[in-house]
Amino acid sequence: MSIKIKLLLSNILMIMIPLISSLILAVILIGVNFDKTGFEHHKTGDQFDKVAQEIFKEFITISNDTLNNPDKLKDLAYLKSVDDKLKSLNSGIGFVVNNNIYYLSEKIDRLKFQNKISTESRSEDKSYKEKHAKDHDNIQYFNHDFKLSTGEQCTLYIFFDISPIRKFVSSFMSDFMKYFLLIVLFTNGVLTFIVSQSIVKPLRKLKYGVEQIKDGNLSFEISEKSKDEVGAVCRAFEEMRQRLKDALEQQLRYDEERNEFIASITHDLKTPITSIKGHVEGLRDGIADTPEKNDKYLDIVYKKAVDMDRLINDLTFYSNQALKKIPFNFSKANLKIFIEDMMDEYQIELEKLGISIASSYDLDDNTMVKADVEKLKRVIANIFENSIKYMDKEEGHINIDVQDKGNKVLIGIQDNGEGIKEEYLPNIFNRFYRADPSRNTSKGGSGLGLAIASQIIEEHGGKIWAESEFGKGTGIYFELEKIGEGNEKKDSDN
Repeated sequence: MSIKIKLLLSNILMIMIPLISSLILAVILIGVNFDKTGFEHHKTGDQFDKVAQEIFKEFITISNDTLNNPDKLKDLAYLKSVDDKLKSLNSGIGFVVNNNIYYLSEKIDRLKFQNKISTESRSEDKSYKEKHAKDHDNIQYFNHDFKLSTGEQCTLYIFFDISPIRKFVSSFMSDFMKYFLLIVLFTNGVLTFIVSQSIVKPLRKLKYGVEQIKDGNLSFEISEKSKDEVGAVCRAFEEMRQRLKDALEQQLRYDEERNEFIASITHDLKTPITSIKGHVEGLRDGIADTPEKNDKYLDIVYKKAVDMDRLINDLTFYSNQALKKIPFNFSKANLKIFIEDMMDEYQIELEKLGISIASSYDLDDNTMVKADVEKLKRVIANIFENSIKYMDKEEGHINIDVQDKGNKVLIGIQDNGEGIKEEYLPNIFNRFYRADPSRNTSKGGSGLGLAIASQIIEEHGGKIWAESEFGKGTGIYFELEKIGEGNEKKDSDN
């Protein structure tokens, strides 16, 4: 839920909750204030209306008597009976003759009532009227003016006490406003707290995350499930933190690899340099005192210099390739012709070493692949050199197996050499890695051959991997993109 919707919903609830609560509150306070104002709980609004109707009915009855038999009201016993009846209705009666009180209920203050009569007698309006009025004691009344048979001017008053109603209304309104205000404040406070927490809580997490990053700590996590804009910011921040952490860890790995790289270069250069230095010192000291020894020493120095040159060339190629400084010139190449040329190039050398080479080609002879031929030759050469280096069988064998894999071709180069132990297999494409933990370089090589092959195949858009069984041999496999009939692809690198 977005922040905009949260705020809108909060504003609606700030109106609706107090309104609904006020209705419930009114019902509750009506019942509570019955006791406080003297009303009984069992008296409903209909019963109060009934009482009022009874009072008015009694007033009409007496008024009719004044019309039919006005002198009847001179009878005190009659007035007393009417007064007793009205008392049961919390009412009273008053009868005035010539502005003098003839009869008055006990609950009415006689002095105040007499003053009221005197005031009314001075009023210009003396016409017949039937009205509501009230005195200073919260007493309301109906009154009716008429004349006796003797011609005396009379007024009949029916009183009823409204103080409980006034007290009820006053108490109800006071309580209602007080509790309604509390409801509004409480609703506003709760909704404000809920909405603000949904915003402030994620912001606190962001602040914590910023402080952690500022202190160099990326090993924390910000978990935020809210679906609003702040939650989205938190998730974006967490993604940024994870990427920063991954980048830092990768940088640390690069630093570690760089240190290993420098150590490997130092080791692989120091060994031939030490050998060259020793043999040169032997020549200078006259140890090679015969032409045969002299030639032998010079041959060793030359071979070590060649090894150093190969190592430097491999190192330069690997570094430039890693920095994307070596351009690739892709073109269409006939795979079968390429494989046969590589076999012809190495066959004589392999036969001298007692290693036979064969191929199995499960493809059409005209199959074309997308390749940088010179770089691909280096891949094959590096794999061959590894096979030669670790061949431990008297009758060595290398086989090149080519298979169709749809829009790709799979090339496998298998040998029956000493093989690679399973725990070393995942690392053989790492630079300077040798499956010999002692890093014995007696077999020669820069340790970069398979790493360079991996880089070249990746630039061709393929993948390279190894399968091996220790003691039985190793197979290096890689893929190339096939370009055959109906599958021609424009090479943007040409």
